[in-house]
This record gives sequence, C-alpha cells and structure tokens, in this order.
Amino acid sequence: MLIQAQLEHRIRCCIDELNALVTGQGCLLTDPKVLHKSMELDELILLAMRPLQPAGQAAV
Repeated sequence: MLIQAQLEHRIRCCIDELNALVTGQGCLLTDPKVLHKSMELDELILLAMRPLQPAGQAAV
C-alpha cells in the first residue's frame, strides 16, 4: 500500500500546484504550464485507477 499512498500524495501535490497556477498566479486554463500540469494529473489518476498487479505478472 506504500505505492498507493505515494500516488495519493503525488496527486494531492499536483492538484495544489494546479490550484496555485490558476488561482494564485492567474494563469488561464489554456496556459501551457496549466495544460502540462493537468496532463500530469490525468496520468497520475489513471495510474492510481489501475489494479495492482501481483509480483511477476505483467499488466495487460
């Protein structure tokens, strides 16, 4: 479960960074920095949604 906790932490950090970009710095949602961070968050969420694979098994 350590991996899951790390993912949750990374997702929370990414959300906080997105919030700082948009509300703190006033960046538009179309700003390249916001788009990049949003894509990073999407990838982390997809990674967290994948079921954990037992050791020795490859993901399909």
